[in-house]
Amino acid sequence: MVVDIKPYGAWPSPITAESLSSSAEATDTCVDNGYIYWCESVAHEKGRGQIFRQPIKSTATDQQPEALLPAGYNCMTRVHEYGLGAFKVSNGLVVFSNNDDARLYTLIDNDIKPLTQPNKLYRYADLAIDKQNRFLVCIREEHFPNEQPKDVVNVLVSIDLTSGKETVIAQGEDFYSFPRLSSKNDLTFVCWKHPNMPWDFTRLYHASTTYENEQLVLHDLTCVAGDEIEESISQPEFGIDDTLYFASDRSGFWNLYSFDGEKVELLLDTPLEQEFVGPMWRFNPSDYTPLKSNAHQLLVVNKDSLALLDRQTRTMTNLACRYDHFSNLRIFLDTDNGTEYVIGNMSSPTEPTELVLYDILRQNIAYRHKKSAATRLEPEYVSIGQEIAFPTTNGQTSYCYFYAPKNPNYTGEGLPPLRVLSHGGPTSATNNSYKRAIQYWTTRGFAIADVNYGGSTGYGRAYRNRLHGQWGVVDVDDCCNAALYLADQQLVDRNKLAIEGGSAGGFTTLASLAFRQVFQAGCCRYGISDITLLAKETHKFESRYPDRLIGEYPKDKATYIERSPLFKADEINCPVIFFQGAEDKVVPPSQAEVMVNALKKNGVPVAYVLYDGEAHGFRRAENIKRTIELEQWFYGQIFGFPVEGVEGVEIYNFPSNKK
Repeated sequence: MVVDIKPYGAWPSPITAESLSSSAEATDTCVDNGYIYWCESVAHEKGRGQIFRQPIKSTATDQQPEALLPAGYNCMTRVHEYGLGAFKVSNGLVVFSNNDDARLYTLIDNDIKPLTQPNKLYRYADLAIDKQNRFLVCIREEHFPNEQPKDVVNVLVSIDLTSGKETVIAQGEDFYSFPRLSSKNDLTFVCWKHPNMPWDFTRLYHASTTYENEQLVLHDLTCVAGDEIEESISQPEFGIDDTLYFASDRSGFWNLYSFDGEKVELLLDTPLEQEFVGPMWRFNPSDYTPLKSNAHQLLVVNKDSLALLDRQTRTMTNLACRYDHFSNLRIFLDTDNGTEYVIGNMSSPTEPTELVLYDILRQNIAYRHKKSAATRLEPEYVSIGQEIAFPTTNGQTSYCYFYAPKNPNYTGEGLPPLRVLSHGGPTSATNNSYKRAIQYWTTRGFAIADVNYGGSTGYGRAYRNRLHGQWGVVDVDDCCNAALYLADQQLVDRNKLAIEGGSAGGFTTLASLAFRQVFQAGCCRYGISDITLLAKETHKFESRYPDRLIGEYPKDKATYIERSPLFKADEINCPVIFFQGAEDKVVPPSQAEVMVNALKKNGVPVAYVLYDGEAHGFRRAENIKRTIELEQWFYGQIFGFPVEGVEGVEIYNFPSNKK
């Protein structure tokens, strides 16, 4: 094969920008009466949430899932602003949150009816339905006109599924999550108070219940964990014998525990230095699940493998599987033949995320319920992320995944440009599962460094806590040091380093440009430029998040100003492009606009793209496509390589400004 020489960044690629919005991952997966249900954001329908259903035992390779919601309905919730937990299914009854009017609706046999009263100030999420379909339990978030974050009220409510009567069953905490019902309607839930986030310190409660006069009554409410030691508790689930399982990081890592009504026990002999669950940013995650055939076993993720954990023998046995990244795990027990399956989102470094039915006994893939809509990338194009440990500030070690440029048809001269990714959160993480958006860049000749800076999850509480009081310092140092390390290793061009991030990652991007002289270009998606505004303007869920990351506001106002890129805008001397949603309540457009105006004033090349109808994260297909194409075009303008077929935007203070 003849390999052509073309500039890095300008290689023709089999991955189009359109294909990046062709399919969203399945969320809120739910198993009911032989069907798998899920929700996904449909980009070509303006990002509306659609509920899909498919028979689990389907044998047809081309059977399409059934879409349940007609036009005019949008399965989504804005509780905590990040959503998920927007629907639940029980015995054929679907209950879902409709984002357009914030009401709950029921759906059965194609008949949709409102369950809750018209009230746009109420939002609902994280539903649990009792086995007899008499009532549900969920989180209700109450808003007010001209509210401040502290005004918003979160409670647990029961809702009668016939009359719609709502009853508050738990209140007084700042936040609630994971309401779950046992087979005998015992209730468990997690709660926490400001200034904690769910990965800081939470408490787990358990109560027996009775259902009387269309309302749930709690009895013997008991704090199971979190009252005596400081720990983050997440993902409680009842087993088939009503044993309560949950994850806690009391050991320094999120390990799994059980509660039998009397005592809490670790499921293994000793805690492991690995995480069995992730941080709760959105409702209804499921990183493990109890089996339905054996009361003593759970299906878990053991690093990069599916595994069976037996709490009687206190052992964990890996299962053979072609995938190594797993989420949204649910169990299906085929009562016809006793076969037990796990259904979940599965991927690997070379295969995209698909909704897969996995036979636990035979250890093989039985069916793919939701295949990737995009054409599969041939192996010779796929760049596999290699985890690299690199030295950083104060003699510490941090981590990133490095993706080298890869395209069998092209090579470049010299070293490739590097695009550093700073993930959002910041209490979150990245991994090396196949991401088409990364392959878009590597097949065009870019190298990628996807950084798990200090403060990221997946490495234990101590690593997570590196960011306490140090946001805008540790994350910035790690992103810069990752880029410099790769340049020192002669893997990338030291003079073509770019950094990109969204939300909290956008703050890290801007801070890296303002406080360090490492990068030559930047891309900020709905990022934070003035963190004093974050302390004053953001929504309730994150309104006290900066307390631990930076300090209390306004007491530590000086630190906020010192860390805010806006107030150091005159030190940014490289071009930046900003993308922003006009309806973003998490990071309002004012965050981008104050920075854009400052860079304009200071003569720094800057471009600004504002999308009407978009909030925090872009859902519409045309905007997803436009964003990635413009970012590539922008780098082409700055680094001097051609990008064809993209209509550019105005770059203020830039002499060439080609389109």
